[in-house]
Amino acid sequence: MTISVGSIVRGLRLGLLVCLALAASSRTAFAESGSACAKADAACPFVSGLLAQREGYGRAATGGEGGEVVTVTSPADAGPGTLREALAHARGPRWIRFGSDMTITLLSQLRVPGNVTIDGRGHRVTLLDYGLGIYGSNNVIVTHLTIDGRLRTFSQAINVANHSTNVWIDHLDLSRFADRLLNVKNGSTDVTVSWVKFHDDDKVMLLNNITSKDLFANYDRDKGARVTVHHCYFLDTVQRNPRAQFGTFHIFNNLLENWDFYGMSFSLQARALVEGNIFSNVSKRDCVEPEFFPTVEGVKASYCKYIADAPSRSALPNGGSDQRNFERTAKLYAGGERDYRAYLSVKDNLYLRDAKAVLQSYLPEKVPAPPYCYTYDAPTPKLADEIRRFAGNTDGPAPGTPCH
Repeated sequence: MTISVGSIVRGLRLGLLVCLALAASSRTAFAESGSACAKADAACPFVSGLLAQREGYGRAATGGEGGEVVTVTSPADAGPGTLREALAHARGPRWIRFGSDMTITLLSQLRVPGNVTIDGRGHRVTLLDYGLGIYGSNNVIVTHLTIDGRLRTFSQAINVANHSTNVWIDHLDLSRFADRLLNVKNGSTDVTVSWVKFHDDDKVMLLNNITSKDLFANYDRDKGARVTVHHCYFLDTVQRNPRAQFGTFHIFNNLLENWDFYGMSFSLQARALVEGNIFSNVSKRDCVEPEFFPTVEGVKASYCKYIADAPSRSALPNGGSDQRNFERTAKLYAGGERDYRAYLSVKDNLYLRDAKAVLQSYLPEKVPAPPYCYTYDAPTPKLADEIRRFAGNTDGPAPGTPCH
């Protein structure tokens, strides 16, 4: 039997149309399911279905559970029916959904109060130029959004700061912010970051921030930070995937692919369990950075020249990001109680293509075991493919039953 090329092409087109139709049908069905829920209680399917997926240090986040359900109907920056209005008028628990696909060009950062869920499931929702500020807020969930800074503003896609607690950041697509894509800092703690796609950015994620004069000036405030990062996809970034100091961190089952400068960084007595991550990089590839990354210092930054050696920097040497400043200010730490290195428990990580291992365990007995059970996958090429497919603002596979 002879099969023509035209028949094959028509078959592929038909298959693609069927897939797109099924995806659209799935999104529509989700948007309609639970639409009659006036209150975001446990009996509402879109509430219970999401909360069942919580894991990690942010697993206690309840968001807008028990509150009113509010639907965003306008893609304007502000005014009736907008996301900004829905956030500004939250006086108690509030579960925010969207009435349609929409792209919202923001003129300033959105502030997210406590006891709020921003739930983009069921529609394709994109925020442009600015993102979300979570300041001093407790119980916040943000899921299924795309946030693209377009390198236009010195801001962050998600900024968790000022003693915020119980925050869950899930299934987001974050890219192109001139500052950072994600911060967790200034006394914030109990945060989970899951299934997020970070891409096309320079300084991606900062977990706790430091001062240049006294690196440990905020140690007592920030050592209590606890953050879980799992099943995230870092693609075509430059550095800080993440960069972490002081606090307690659980970094597992993430995929780092084609960083231009370095992958991860840990320092200044952070306590980090780094397990089951996948590092993949090649030394000979095209640079996909923009002409330059803008910086607050006014420097036009480009890292293309580092690509050839990038696979050997899956991470910086333990403490490497802060060793020079630590030694320069050594007189402040004469008591010997401070260390520029992090306490690390490193195990079961996978290195693909040209990527090389750098991180090694250091005083792992100082790294606390996670006080929760969690869904852990052995690091394999199959897991890498799953993260590529499902991290980001995607519907993803049907969730399993995470343990708590």
